[in-house]
Amino acid sequence: MNILWISYYPLHQNEHPAPWITTLAKETVSQGHSLTILTVSSRIFEVKKIQSVSGYEVIVVPYKGGIFHLLSFFNSRINALKSFLNDYDQNIDVIHVHGTEHQYASSLLRIKKKIPFIISVQGIMSLYKKELKKRLSMVNLFWTLSSFYEKKEIRNSHNFFCRTHWDRSFIHQMNKNSEFFMNWELIRPEFFQYENDYRGRDLIFMAGASFLKALDICLQVFDQLLAGIDIKLHIVGTCSLKDVDAIRIKYQLSRLNSENIILYGQQDAAGICEVYMECFCLYHPSLIDNSPNTVCEAQVAGLPVVATNVGGLSSLIKHTETGLLVDKNNVHQHAETLFNLYQDDKLRRYLGQNSMCVARKRHDKVNIVNKTIDAYRKIMHAAS
Repeated sequence: MNILWISYYPLHQNEHPAPWITTLAKETVSQGHSLTILTVSSRIFEVKKIQSVSGYEVIVVPYKGGIFHLLSFFNSRINALKSFLNDYDQNIDVIHVHGTEHQYASSLLRIKKKIPFIISVQGIMSLYKKELKKRLSMVNLFWTLSSFYEKKEIRNSHNFFCRTHWDRSFIHQMNKNSEFFMNWELIRPEFFQYENDYRGRDLIFMAGASFLKALDICLQVFDQLLAGIDIKLHIVGTCSLKDVDAIRIKYQLSRLNSENIILYGQQDAAGICEVYMECFCLYHPSLIDNSPNTVCEAQVAGLPVVATNVGGLSSLIKHTETGLLVDKNNVHQHAETLFNLYQDDKLRRYLGQNSMCVARKRHDKVNIVNKTIDAYRKIMHAAS
């Protein structure tokens, strides 16, 4: 099968590694299929082709970014990708569009060729936008435009990969005639190999300074925890001391210091597992989410998770069985829940082992790859 993906792909250092893309790409090729990943970049001026060590090809299409991109209402990127697709002379059996955040499907809907395609739902910009605090901001403008295109793509497409009750419900509301294929994302093998000894006593937060992941809530909760227990907070992801200090000053968090907060930056799977060894829990106080890989990875590794009950997280966590769900923005409740978990060795082991058992079945590599390829074949057959 000749498969084309239109997707984000990490091209530069310090970019998000997108393991759900690279891991599935490797496994798809290992099944004997031909895979090309088409992505875009405003940092180059001509089409660039990269041959990955895993056997798939990456094609990078240039577009004009910055203010030109905004003034064009994102048409600079949409049309650059559309033009490439119209001229692309390779035989394609099926196209898989990863996400609705970057207008990839908008390009596809404008081309002359009629090739069967399916869209994976990642985040949902139309719902994420509601969490923005500053209505008059560049971020709000970008997300409003993204939401406009996202809704058009969903209404004018037919096939979707969904993962949770939340994303499926949103797609169904927008497009009653859509076809759903429920499937999870692949998790990197390092997390399956991890063995939790439940000796860790610190806390891990995996989202850097992203406001949607609620670093401000995390630090407020951590400050409360420090009043009763002596622990450290390990922050993985793009985050600086300046980010932490701004929140510390804003909320007058007197207990935070350079001794109890450790910043790691972006880490590979092995690096994350090393941090897990120090921790009793992954804390995920997100304002909104679909099925965050950070939660799935921790569950596969058997690390207990405390997360806000937002978006699709209740599809991942059964409260008191495979993790603990808390209310959004409830600092006192979060701190109390984490404190109680810290004190309860039996509960940590119970949650960790239960979540590991469930998550390792949920993210079974063979099952996920087979479901992906089966969906491709079904939409190809329906289009023939």
